[in-house]
Order: sequence, then C-alpha cells, then structure tokens
Amino acid sequence: MAVSRTDSIGAKAQAGSGAAAGVSRSAPRAGSEGPLEGEHLAVSVVVPVKNEEKSILRLLAGLIAQTCQPSEIVITDGGSTDRTKELIRSWQENSPVPIVLVEAEQALPGQGRNLAIARARNQWLACIDAGTEPQRDWLAELTATAQHTPGARVIYGRWEPVTDTYFTECAAITYVPRTTHARSIASCLLRRDAWAAAGGFREDLRSGEDLLFFRGLEKAGVTDAHSERAVVNWELQASVCRTFQRFTVYSRNGMRAGLAREWQYNVARLYLLMLIPVLLALWFWPLLLVPPTILLLRAERRVRRWYCAQSPQSVWREMLNPRRVLTVAWINVVIDFATFFGVWQWFVHDRSVPAKEWRPTNHSSSA
Repeated sequence: MAVSRTDSIGAKAQAGSGAAAGVSRSAPRAGSEGPLEGEHLAVSVVVPVKNEEKSILRLLAGLIAQTCQPSEIVITDGGSTDRTKELIRSWQENSPVPIVLVEAEQALPGQGRNLAIARARNQWLACIDAGTEPQRDWLAELTATAQHTPGARVIYGRWEPVTDTYFTECAAITYVPRTTHARSIASCLLRRDAWAAAGGFREDLRSGEDLLFFRGLEKAGVTDAHSERAVVNWELQASVCRTFQRFTVYSRNGMRAGLAREWQYNVARLYLLMLIPVLLALWFWPLLLVPPTILLLRAERRVRRWYCAQSPQSVWREMLNPRRVLTVAWINVVIDFATFFGVWQWFVHDRSVPAKEWRPTNHSSSA
C-alpha cells in the first residue's frame, strides 16, 4: 500500500530549511548514494506548485506512469487558493508512488524547491514544474545518463513546447530556444550535494532563480551531462494577454536577480537603435520604414531558425508566409513591451529595496 502523508508548514517557520521547521524525515534508501551500472537509482521528484488545479493531475499521472518510477514525489504548495491541495490529497491514498505534500503559506518557486529537497529522502533529485508533463521515459533516460556518466552530478533533460494552436505555434517560434542543450530546471536530475554546493535556490524571486542556480553550479565546479531523450512537454501561454503578463513577471524578476545584461539591455539597445531613423525622419520621412523593417527581419530570422532542420523548401515557405511572419513579429513586440513594463515595475517597487533582502539562503543537506 502506498505511503501517504501531508506536512503542514507555516511560511514564517519555514523561512530557512525544512529541517529547521521540524519536518519528520525518513532515512535515505539503500543505494541512494550514487549510481551503479545496472542498478535502479532511487530518485525523489520535487515539484513547487501554486494554483495549478488545471495541470496538477496531468503532472501526477505522468510521473506515476513513468517506465522508471520515482521512489517518492515531494510537492511544495506555495499557498494555493484554488483546489490544488485537495487534488493532490485525493491522489495520496491510492497512489502507487508515495506523494508527500509540504504546505507553506507563501512560497515562490525557489523556496518551494528548497523545502521539497530538504524534505526528500534520496540523494538523487529530479526537478520538474507544474504546467509540464513528462514523457514516459523521462526519468528512465535521466537516470540512465547518470549511470553512464559517473562523474556528473547534474543531468539536464530537454523540454518541448506544446503547440496545439496556431498562436502557441508562433509563440514557440518567437521565444523557445532550438538548441538541444538548453538548460532547464523543469527537466533535470541532480544530486543533493550539487544543490548544496550551489547554495540552494534563491527564494525571493518569481523567476530567474534557476539561472542564478545554474551560475552557482558553474562556480562550484559541478560537472553536468545532457540527456536529449529525457523530455518534458511544456504548456505555453495561450493568448497575447497571458504572454504579456508572464513576460512582465519574468522581466521584473530578471531585474531583481541582476540579469538585465542578458535580456533587458539587449531589448533597450534595439529600440534605441530604431529611435535614430524615427528622429531623422523629421527631415527624410521614408526612414520611418526602418523600424518596422527591422522588426520584420527579426521575425524572419526566428522563423528560419525554427524550421532550419526541415527542407529548404519548407523553410522558404514559412519565411514567405505573411501571416506567420506578422504573428511572430507581433508576439515579439508584445514581449518587448512586457519587458519594458517589467523594468518599470522593478524601478517603482523594487529598486530601493536594500540588497540584503535579496540574498539567497544557503541550505545544507539534511538527509
């Protein structure tokens, strides 16, 4: 019979680590210290969630249906106000995989992962996010790569966008990277000591905490590997409005994380460049055509990049498709304005916050 349990934890008591809050913990299972060839790897899947009633059951079903099942699923609920917690509890009793629910009054994704990892009982931890669905061999591929790469302490999988509408198709073309080695915390396997070496996840950010975590891993000299066949499917924002809202959050938190040089500065430079012909158009009006031409060429480049693996005829067909190019250009402009709006929110609300409030919390391994 499945082990079923729920841990209720107040956000204030949980500000540090799960161990400090008095959460009971089972001893790690035998064989969890490291992979041996042909040995089943004991893995805890950790998931931060908040208000995910529309996606949480698909995620749980996908995890339980894995060809290589995890030994437990540890979920931190960061203060859901919908039916997320009820739906998780409804699966606990009959699940063939133990499901642990850690409750925090308010927890952003970084703190949610830290709490789940502190509560997990295994040395190997698989990270995934709500709003995604793992393919059936996702965990098997990650663990196989860990077994075949003994020196690696982090294994990155891949994620693929769900493009079930024309809009999400164009959205994927606009902002989803095509490289197979793009790192994502929503599809990875890592050892507990790697998490500790990076200092855990920063807990005060809605986004960007994963990029800072990757930097921490690099600084600590943690060896990684990639598994191209370990894939999760990621649901994109389904409308222009939701895309604007999501990228506003990304931009604001990117500024708080100190990542402006990797995104916001580049967007600002592009628009400053386009401002020059607009000003010169006071003397020569055809220069007004330069900014929209730049935006269309940017969209063409994204379309070409997306379809580059297909035949040249397919690439040209899409690049010469006005509806496709204009939609990609429009989504890109929406994201640009969301970027500026997020910077404005940071300037108004966060710029004067003392730096000491934004320092990440170091979590030590307690398993």
